[in-house]
Amino acid sequence: MDINFVVKELTALKYFLPIVIEAKKRNLKSNFFIGTYNKYNCPIKNFSFLKKIAKELSINLLDLKSLEKAAGVIFFVEKAGIENMKPSFDKDLKKISLTYMTDFSLSYDSYINKVDHVVMPSKFFAEKYNKLSDKNLYLGSPKYDIVLDREEIKKKYNLSNQKKALIIFPRIRDLNKIDMSKIYNIVEEEGYEMLVKTRGKDPVPARLRRGRYFEDDSWFPHTTMELIEISDFVVNFGSTSIKECVLMKTPIINFDIKPFPLVLDELYNFDYCEKFSSDVDSEKLKNSIRNLTKSNLDSCFNLAIQKYLFDPKDTSSRILDRVL
Repeated sequence: MDINFVVKELTALKYFLPIVIEAKKRNLKSNFFIGTYNKYNCPIKNFSFLKKIAKELSINLLDLKSLEKAAGVIFFVEKAGIENMKPSFDKDLKKISLTYMTDFSLSYDSYINKVDHVVMPSKFFAEKYNKLSDKNLYLGSPKYDIVLDREEIKKKYNLSNQKKALIIFPRIRDLNKIDMSKIYNIVEEEGYEMLVKTRGKDPVPARLRRGRYFEDDSWFPHTTMELIEISDFVVNFGSTSIKECVLMKTPIINFDIKPFPLVLDELYNFDYCEKFSSDVDSEKLKNSIRNLTKSNLDSCFNLAIQKYLFDPKDTSSRILDRVL
């Protein structure tokens, strides 16, 4: 049986490639049906990287226009590519959608009737956003099925052995609510090498590019996950990366500056997270950094994972066992 994937954005690779790797262990062939997308993460714009990965993992690269050739199981991320399925050739395909962070809360209703199953991180997510269905499979998220080596990551990005803080940069829309320079100064005063990460579509203004600056430097393993792995703590601004921080057991300092309520607000209510509003209180921030980096927070992380998330190991194996 073939395992098929519709790739319209390279951000899908962090979900697809762990399944490809597990399928390869089972001597199953993987096919990528590639479509163009006029964004920074378009597969065609990044085709050299895609070819390299395909060679390493024996993936067949096919044009999305030949989707009628697909047989067996086909994976999507949310609804990307489902519009390319036609009744004339999809009747023998088992169609599986993987959810992307919390995007499903907006798109789920538009594709649930077009797929056989939707893989969700946990039942908590479906209940929270009122997306319950017999089609849901609560199996976790495959993007955590990777082994990240701290020394290799530091070598890859030419980083020092100094202790590190990751700044997951806020949306440009919210910059007027926060004093980023003050945060930078405090982090550096506390002796941390600062890693500033943003998305390729949201470049940081030149005046705020302090420390080491990253966009989407690596599609797989994804840059954000690599930087979380090597950081002593993360400064967040309401990003859904809170889920990655919890599953990877990295303490968080969060500034609540978005113009809407916190997404996944339950994950912020544990001792591994220090909460701030838009006011940057220097002494409080310094104390938070010291408390978070000196405490043993394993039990807090484990409680949050057990209550709201999932076992981050072997998700790809669970998915293939279920859908095959």
